[in-house]
Amino acid sequence: MFIWVGIDVDSQLSEIKESAKAVENELIFKHSNFTLPFHISLKISFEVTDDMFENVIKDVLEVYNQTEPFEIKTKAISCENNIAWIRMEENPILMDLSKNINSLMLTKYNIPLHEYDTDYKFHTTLFMDDDCEKVKQAYMKIQHMKIPKHLMAERFLIGISATGKLGTYRVYKTITKPYL
Repeated sequence: MFIWVGIDVDSQLSEIKESAKAVENELIFKHSNFTLPFHISLKISFEVTDDMFENVIKDVLEVYNQTEPFEIKTKAISCENNIAWIRMEENPILMDLSKNINSLMLTKYNIPLHEYDTDYKFHTTLFMDDDCEKVKQAYMKIQHMKIPKHLMAERFLIGISATGKLGTYRVYKTITKPYL
């Protein structure tokens, strides 16, 4: 089973999501990026064995339960190769949350860091496809959309997939910690 962990920002980015969906439909992407809520990933998805699955879920939920809601500032919409995304500014809470999950997976479950985990770029994916030109076209259509200056991290997600392939993930668990 494959697992991903992230922060749900779907409702906070609903306007840009609807525009991006329309562009994706217009350009006919191979894989849809809209099978999951918009989120900020905290670690590259990883594979676990069946006997590890429940314990990994429990441990990630514990990390989430210990995390108070916090603000994340957005940078801009940008495009790199086969991905267009909303980049987020790093902040100590976001960095610590990601590092804690990575450290837990490595030390307790021997799940190695992916090369992207070592220099992670926090983001929300708008478009991703094998066709870099199509992604660039999509980016050009929404690059000037207004995005919120900040997002609230108060809803945390765990997703799963049997194969780990794009478009096969679904939300498995959600933790909501309302900002007061």
